[in-house]
Amino acid sequence: MMKEQRLKRKKYIGGMLAAILFLTGVFTPSIPARAEGSRYSADMDAETALFIDEAGAALQEIAAEREIMALVYLADEYPVRTEPSLDSAAAVTVLSGQMVNILDVYVDQDLQVWEYVELEYGGVTYNGYVPRVNLAVSDARFLQWEETYGMNGAGNVYTVDEGAGYPDIEIFPESYHQALLALKEQHPSWTFVKMNTTLNWDEVIYAQMQGGKSLAHKSLPDWAKDGLYDTGNWYYATEAAVKVYMDPRNSLTENAIFQFEQLTYNEQYHTLEAMQAFLNNTFMNDSKPAPGQDTMTFAEMFWYIGKEEIRKVSPFHLAARVLQEQGQGNSPLISGTYPGYEGYYNYFNIGASGQTNEEVYRSGLQYAMDHGWKGSYLSVLGGADFISANYIKKGQDTLYLQKFNVNPNGSYPVHTHQYMQNISAPKSEALSMKKLYAGANSLDSTFVFKIPVYENMPSSPCAAPGTEGPVEESLEIVLELPEGYADPVIWLDGVAYTGTMGDRTVTLTAADKNAQSAVAYKYNESGVPAGMYVWSLKYDNGRYAAQAEPELEDLLTYHGFSIRITGKSGIRFKTGISVDLRNRLSSAGVNDFRLLEYGTLVMNDANRETYPMVKGGAKVQSGMAYGADGNGGITDVVYETVEGRYRYTSVLVGMPASQYKTAFAFRGYIILERYGKEITLYGPPVARSIYALAEQLLERGSYEPGSEAYEFLTNLIKDGDGIQMEP
Repeated sequence: MMKEQRLKRKKYIGGMLAAILFLTGVFTPSIPARAEGSRYSADMDAETALFIDEAGAALQEIAAEREIMALVYLADEYPVRTEPSLDSAAAVTVLSGQMVNILDVYVDQDLQVWEYVELEYGGVTYNGYVPRVNLAVSDARFLQWEETYGMNGAGNVYTVDEGAGYPDIEIFPESYHQALLALKEQHPSWTFVKMNTTLNWDEVIYAQMQGGKSLAHKSLPDWAKDGLYDTGNWYYATEAAVKVYMDPRNSLTENAIFQFEQLTYNEQYHTLEAMQAFLNNTFMNDSKPAPGQDTMTFAEMFWYIGKEEIRKVSPFHLAARVLQEQGQGNSPLISGTYPGYEGYYNYFNIGASGQTNEEVYRSGLQYAMDHGWKGSYLSVLGGADFISANYIKKGQDTLYLQKFNVNPNGSYPVHTHQYMQNISAPKSEALSMKKLYAGANSLDSTFVFKIPVYENMPSSPCAAPGTEGPVEESLEIVLELPEGYADPVIWLDGVAYTGTMGDRTVTLTAADKNAQSAVAYKYNESGVPAGMYVWSLKYDNGRYAAQAEPELEDLLTYHGFSIRITGKSGIRFKTGISVDLRNRLSSAGVNDFRLLEYGTLVMNDANRETYPMVKGGAKVQSGMAYGADGNGGITDVVYETVEGRYRYTSVLVGMPASQYKTAFAFRGYIILERYGKEITLYGPPVARSIYALAEQLLERGSYEPGSEAYEFLTNLIKDGDGIQMEP
């Protein structure tokens, strides 16, 4: 078993500075005593002092171009000093997680590095000094500056050593440790900052329950909903739902952690290519310019605004927020044609509020008109400006804080000034952010995550109702079948189970507690697959709960076989997926499901008696038609589009005549992501041999005798019959 790796501090900056001085040949005979505001101790030798001044000048050049955001950490609270000394008075004492802006650098007589910072605390602006070791920074240009000038970690860097702890994790309560350690082992460059809210957990939950502050979408389970809020899509969130979604410990996974990331621009991984790949299958793809633009696409617009004009907002955040707000892109708020507001757009739904749809549309478009948001560019620019000035720079610099304002020292009172009411929005947007970073091959970058901690939290993460307490355990699953479904065979995570039929129900017993999905197929009179129905499964409190997913009905459809009659002979299997459903799954999501990948599985049909036909299974081959290509792009192969469905194929070619009569099984698969977990669903398995398919085509009279295709099929059958099988 791999031993757990730990970190300890190690002094090194003096040697690094000396080495750089030697290599750069910086020597001067003398330097006057330091003046107030200089960057080094009065008794610093001349060579080192000059070098530090050069480093400071380079740092100021970076700071002049854009703010260098950092978070105070490794202590529950820390005094920002008036002078770069531990004996200096405190200009202000801040809580862990406080955001500061780095302006300059100072190195004391012990070669410890201090950063001169500016911050806003309680509505007042302060300046002062913080040791570098107490600042978490992800800004790529700043980190490169540190590496260049040997100032990594304020004289203290972390090196791997057994027996010491991760300082950034150890300051968290014990109930956070296991999940954070798992993330640290997977991504050693990630830094976790404890945000010390000082707020009482029960009081926080009570505050977030008031009025319509926290809403649950209709797609959430019944335990999360407590009375209708509007015309049908939104419900008041239950106390249990607020606890589950607010508890940061439920989001310490790779797919959900990005709701705690600082939302500032970082040129290292906020690339245009990643933006284009992410938006490829959304209404903001590059097929045409954005509304009101001659040439600029949405990807270029988000990237340019985040990079050049605002410089303080992650362009990934802007794109993910618009997808979260607009879904499929058919809202009147972004149509540009709403009567009385023609040409105006509100992509971020800023100022859009009301109890009816009309109230929401009019208030949002009136806000856009009042702020001159004609065309998509001005709307996105205005929205980015709004988020930067009113949220990120005011202490709500993460997705979590924009929904749940629990910053006691921000510019707005806690539990006010919250961007959205949707309790699941931070997790949904976090998943979009993770996909963007994965597309940019940047998941191992130096991310900093600001994670809230509350007073008097429960000893373990808050769970959904019915998940606590010992009960008599059962592996029985009961499914209510929709109209037209009567087959007792149910597929749990792609494996067939034969159930017992009741009145419109089927009951079966799972092999273990780990099943995530159930799928039923229906067939026409000829036995051809004609439908697919999906349930989500969760093992709760000793038994399975099945949640029907009607929006995923007919997720994958069977569209028959054909024979490749040119070049190498082969058998082609066709699977379909709805164009509209795919677009929604790959953008805003459907019931929190989001698309990762789909393709086709194939195996020798005889092997299905011994080996399950699932992705990654023994004797099973797979081919991807849609998904990440490993180079920051997306593979997207469409064979044909028929009646609103994309069809993709798998072709088995190059078979010897000895295998013409061998039946091969095919089935489509699709990988979705929900609540941080991957779920693989499967279409119906269907088997054919190329020999039987050729006979079928000839019997149907599909090709005219004497035609090239007819002769090809006839010869294929002859070749198959001509093989003498050994006894």
